[in-house]
Amino acid sequence: VLGVFVAVYTYIVPKFSVLLSQTEVPFFKNWVIDYNGFYIPVCIFIITAVSNAVNLTDGLDGLAAGCAAIVVLTLAGFAYLTGNVKFANYLNITYIEGAGEVTVLALAIAAACIGFLWFNSHPAEVFMGDTGSLALGGAIAVIALLIKKELLLPVLAGIFFIETVSVIIQRTWFKYTKKKYGEGRRVFKMAPLHHHFQLLGWPEEKVVIRFWIITILLALTSLITLKLR
Repeated sequence: VLGVFVAVYTYIVPKFSVLLSQTEVPFFKNWVIDYNGFYIPVCIFIITAVSNAVNLTDGLDGLAAGCAAIVVLTLAGFAYLTGNVKFANYLNITYIEGAGEVTVLALAIAAACIGFLWFNSHPAEVFMGDTGSLALGGAIAVIALLIKKELLLPVLAGIFFIETVSVIIQRTWFKYTKKKYGEGRRVFKMAPLHHHFQLLGWPEEKVVIRFWIITILLALTSLITLKLR
């Protein structure tokens, strides 16, 4: 409730609301959309969605922490470029004063993820639990919103997105087939997606490392969008 109140206040006060509801569309040059009155609901949706996506991904040792570290490091790079006038003008992205402070926040979170990963890698000695994964997802969403890169999250945080979609597909298809045929059927052996690969016989370490590799490739793809615009 307090967070929503602060968001409404920030949106209403002219000092803060300048360009607040506008955001960039990735892959397209000079394409900016304005959420207008939908800005706060959109923010709530994105924060909730990303928080739950990271929570769903936190099912194997080191999976969520490793992927999150890569995503946040990439967002730190975006934040630095966004907060630098010369780089922002050169790359034709919105300059946001004070974004450099977001860089520090992102780097701190990335460092925390890497430090945590030392003990969370297989076999894990510590676990972040729902409290850690939900907070981590919320932090990723907030950083992306602050630097106007939330529409890039389906690419940058693609693993989290795919994990969530796999659960939605599995549940929807199961309910549909149960209603139609009297017996629920599954698209995947198990959802979220990482459990599907486990049941296919992949060792836990292989699933985690390959998901990290995919996240790195998606992060590089996200950075490439800076010059594709």
